[in-house]
Amino acid sequence: MSSVMLGTINNNDSSVEPFSLTSRFFPSKVGGQPAWLDLKQIPEASELTCLKCNIPLVFLCQLYAPINEPEFNGTCFHRTLFVFYCHECKDERTYTVFRSQLPKQNDYYSEEPAEPADPNIVPDMWGISLCKVCGCKSVMEFQYKYCSLHHKNIDLNKELKDKFIAVLPEYIINEDCDDCSEDGSFNSEDDDSDDSDNFNEGIIPKGSLHDISNVDEALLEMAYGGDKDDEYFEKFKKSISAVPEQIIRYDRSGLPLWICTKRIPKSHDILPCQNCGKQRIFEFQVC
Repeated sequence: MSSVMLGTINNNDSSVEPFSLTSRFFPSKVGGQPAWLDLKQIPEASELTCLKCNIPLVFLCQLYAPINEPEFNGTCFHRTLFVFYCHECKDERTYTVFRSQLPKQNDYYSEEPAEPADPNIVPDMWGISLCKVCGCKSVMEFQYKYCSLHHKNIDLNKELKDKFIAVLPEYIINEDCDDCSEDGSFNSEDDDSDDSDNFNEGIIPKGSLHDISNVDEALLEMAYGGDKDDEYFEKFKKSISAVPEQIIRYDRSGLPLWICTKRIPKSHDILPCQNCGKQRIFEFQVC
């Protein structure tokens, strides 16, 4: 059985230093603006727009997930996965994932670990301007200040700023494990706090999917189709009960933890890689 790495966040943690969330420290994090890995190869604004409502996608999280397997010949020494979603489309949300990877010797990062006092490196140093609202690539149409008219309007209009979500609160992703293995699949800050007593006492965060009584019924309906007796949903609840506040499950080449029978895709729904033609594998899921 492979080791499943779990990602959690601490909403009350004020000890995270801002520098640790920047590109040169290769963070795994939720919200804020993306800490881009490859500072020249950044997705275009058009790639980060919802095809349904034409509103920019919101940055959800990024995972630092290097691969050291020999077959990759060192090309994934640094590797980050970026997840974006549409906050406005409530039904059948749009999700987009981008992968960025670099060899050990690259144009941006020293082979030695960065120090807090080191100068920050940003895409602007390579002529790439970012949107002042979301931190994604800006466009000439808006004087390279914004990625879209939508974000320009949000920046200049307080009512729109209060109405729309453009950037989520920022938190570091802490690493945990479901079987106490020390092997890591994605990197993050070490969490010195010990919440194991809470887990053993069965204290479940309000609003988590494990705490059904405090979750919005519409969310539950969307998540598991309304069948609380579904065997997959029961397995899902049991699997997350040890660490109910988990938001990430990372298990490269493993199996997803399905939430219900109705949400399991068919084999033909998962298309082969468009580059090599091989079958895609599972890597992580957002809970």
